[in-house]
Amino acid sequence: MPFAHSGQHNRPKYFVLLHLKKNRNMPLQETIKRYLLFIIGVFINSLGICLIIKASLGSSPISGIPYVTSLYYPLSFGTTTLIFNLLLVFGQIAILRRDFKQREWLQLPVAFLLGVFIDISMWLLAWVIPTNYPLQIVTLLCGCAILGFGVSLEVRANVVMLAGEAFVQAVTKKSGKEFGFVKVGFDTSLTLLACITSLILFGSIEGIREGTIIAALTVGIFARYFNNKTAFIEPWLTAQPQASIAPEPDDKTSHYVITIAREYGSGGREIGRSIAQSLGIAFYDKELITLAAAESNLQTDFVEQTEQTTPSNNIGELFKEDFTTPIKRGATASEALFATQSKIISKLAAQQSCVIVGRCANFVLRDHPRRLSVFIHASYNSKLYRLTHDYGEAPAVAADKLEWTDAARARHCKTFTGSTWNDARNYHLSLDSGTLGIATCCQTILDAATHTILAEKK
Repeated sequence: MPFAHSGQHNRPKYFVLLHLKKNRNMPLQETIKRYLLFIIGVFINSLGICLIIKASLGSSPISGIPYVTSLYYPLSFGTTTLIFNLLLVFGQIAILRRDFKQREWLQLPVAFLLGVFIDISMWLLAWVIPTNYPLQIVTLLCGCAILGFGVSLEVRANVVMLAGEAFVQAVTKKSGKEFGFVKVGFDTSLTLLACITSLILFGSIEGIREGTIIAALTVGIFARYFNNKTAFIEPWLTAQPQASIAPEPDDKTSHYVITIAREYGSGGREIGRSIAQSLGIAFYDKELITLAAAESNLQTDFVEQTEQTTPSNNIGELFKEDFTTPIKRGATASEALFATQSKIISKLAAQQSCVIVGRCANFVLRDHPRRLSVFIHASYNSKLYRLTHDYGEAPAVAADKLEWTDAARARHCKTFTGSTWNDARNYHLSLDSGTLGIATCCQTILDAATHTILAEKK
């Protein structure tokens, strides 16, 4: 019974599994279309995987062990991958234990489908035998491009999680480590294990060559390219647009908004919540993560980890980059997520009065007619004291968070708005919560709002 590698390289950091139970609210016609697109993507994936193998320059990292064992034992490539995928599923069970959900068993029928397609593709491509090194390189790159296209269709379908990506996600969730490092470590470990397996079986390294590295680096880039090119499929998939945010009202001046940017540990969230309660209006901070996740069909922990990241052109970061996140119409996950959150912020501010914390809301709402923008900062010692005494952080952990959190917020702001995050000229008010105290900051903001945005409300 043939099973095969699924082309799972460079897959999402937290790829949402829309299993059948969860799809009950999805129109039947859309569900059928998405699974049909997914199956097409799986078949195209198998063609790309097999073309990479036919180039004879090595396999992809995740294909290494199954391919090497298929060269030694009288088993098809798909059959050896069946065993490998089973090990990945059992590995997830060992890692997650009670957190391993029933829906994760869908990885097995998907693996079966992939395996069947792999063996069919190997038969279809039997005639492909590149006779020299340049042709091998061309064959390899064509395989990477086809595999990237197949991955982009799978992501566009957004219905099922595959064993390889699920294993990386399980390790990420359990360890708390950054996805990119887990992914690199996973691919590197698989490549080393494939080399060791080959040395044991053959006494030499077979199936792992320069093509392994080329595939690891280029498949994600091709997938990212095709993600942008396949956006036209979305209207066909979706029976009707499903917006989680209500349409904007015609009278945009009937509501006011207070945006609060803040240094980590300065108490900006506490100040924002207090102001919202005093004014009797809505408060949005972590709630924006939930809304963005719902708007983009993503898990909330993925959004939370991605919302303050910035795209990078560094080759090391490209290798770790999540090129195939199911967020729509974005060159990278962070770029697309910023666009999604900006859209949500604009709609929220147009349909109700509210306080919004972070997410570059002062820039997003820069044209809002009734806006008060505030920046909250404090001295290092003041922020460290609040984190350790009020929030219960260990001193060493708090010091690390102070260093990298504000640096990440500054980079995020500069990348997506072109402005300097902590420049007082970008705000109506800039307050030192360490010197003034939380209560004084709240009263100052309320007084400023009373004489500006609230004064217009008559």
